[in-house]
Amino acid sequence: MVYLAIDGGGSGCRAALCDDAGQELARAEGGPANIASDFDTALASLRELALRMIGDRPLDQVRAVLGVAGANLSGAGPRLEAALPFRAKVVQDVTTSLRGALGDADGIMAAIGTGSVFARQVGGEVKAIGGWGFRLGDEASGAWMGRLMLNRITRMLDGYAPLSPLAKAVLDDLGGGPGLVAFTLKKTPADHALLVHRMAAALEDPLSRQVLTETRAELRAAIGLLQTDPPLPVVWLGGLGPTLALTDWPRTEPLGSSLDGAMAMARDEATWAA
Repeated sequence: MVYLAIDGGGSGCRAALCDDAGQELARAEGGPANIASDFDTALASLRELALRMIGDRPLDQVRAVLGVAGANLSGAGPRLEAALPFRAKVVQDVTTSLRGALGDADGIMAAIGTGSVFARQVGGEVKAIGGWGFRLGDEASGAWMGRLMLNRITRMLDGYAPLSPLAKAVLDDLGGGPGLVAFTLKKTPADHALLVHRMAAALEDPLSRQVLTETRAELRAAIGLLQTDPPLPVVWLGGLGPTLALTDWPRTEPLGSSLDGAMAMARDEATWAA
């Protein structure tokens, strides 16, 4: 038996292959894999990567766990499982991230990058919140912070507060108020997240302070919703997680990655018991 782990997302996917003894046999990367937003492209990317990893090994000797963005939406997970030529379990990427970060331990995960998702693991039971995407949520994420930054600039333009130096600089770069509107209509969540770098260079600017205050409030609300008494430790993941980490609760460092979590699940008999 060989075990295949894949960590898939909208920008690309990573994979690892191990044998029965846990010895890594191969590691590779593949194309974009968000099965909710573009199922056909994701299937092609994942299938190509998986078959490249498996090589000439018998397909009936493969057990694969895929942690993939969008697996919880519109039946995309079961549809992908049915389309793959080997035994596979498709789960949300948050599930594999949580398993990789915490192992079997109890705790809370705050994964904050371009998007955001929060999850709690207690006694093997998982509860996840957030992860609704840029248009509906992703609170406290890079994309959300960038959008909030532009929104607060429009409030300054309307006279609710004076224009700050950072607001003026962004307006100059984007072409004033009309440029802000054009940016929000044309640019991706990743483009919005890049605006956060502007704040990092001007942390004392009133605009930066306001956005960071509102971001921390969202983090406290999300993690507070998942917390227990006594409080669980929080692991902060993603490109922005460690930077935005709050000191309200105990903090723990991640044990491993989402890919590690997918491999742990693939090698766990409980994954295949159902």
